[in-house]
Amino acid sequence: MKKLFLLFGAVCVLTLRTTAQVGPVIRTNLTDLLIDRYSFGTEFFLQNRFSLGLDVDYISEEVFLGSDQPWLILGNTEKRGFILEPQFRRYLGEVVGQSAYVSASGFFGYASYSWTDEGNESIMSPPEWVAAGSSMHLGHQQRIRRFLLDAYLGVTWAQNKDMGIFYEDRALSPQPSGFRVSVGLRFGFYTQKGR
Repeated sequence: MKKLFLLFGAVCVLTLRTTAQVGPVIRTNLTDLLIDRYSFGTEFFLQNRFSLGLDVDYISEEVFLGSDQPWLILGNTEKRGFILEPQFRRYLGEVVGQSAYVSASGFFGYASYSWTDEGNESIMSPPEWVAAGSSMHLGHQQRIRRFLLDAYLGVTWAQNKDMGIFYEDRALSPQPSGFRVSVGLRFGFYTQKGR
């Protein structure tokens, strides 16, 4: 986790040095907290109405691993990993960084599982979770002094690597491959005052 924060710190320093028009944004995704993810992101503005961003999510959650194999005694695991999400935005309004926008992003996720129930570690090693995909969103980012709120709605296509005989047993929030609706709310602040 320490390496993850160092990587993000390096990205923040680079964005501070390359932003000319409006100070870069430091942000977090508030909806990620509902699913035990912790997001830290940055966005910096290019010429005209375009911006580039990068979000890094840290995953830390308890997940029950299921299997169709009757001889396996399965149980709870701790899932830990990360998701990297680079993003490109085109703002539709006159004021950069505070209007409706269209965004395209990709993502790559990796996590490993470790058994939390005693006895399971001797049966079989738990799998790894690997996923990749892309998203298209319509959103609106509103600036309130140096703070911002960013609400978005769109569609995500995801491809999860097959986990063999295992699957995450989630009644309320499955992680299927294919298309799904994505919605969220981000909160952040501008590191410098704009014009």
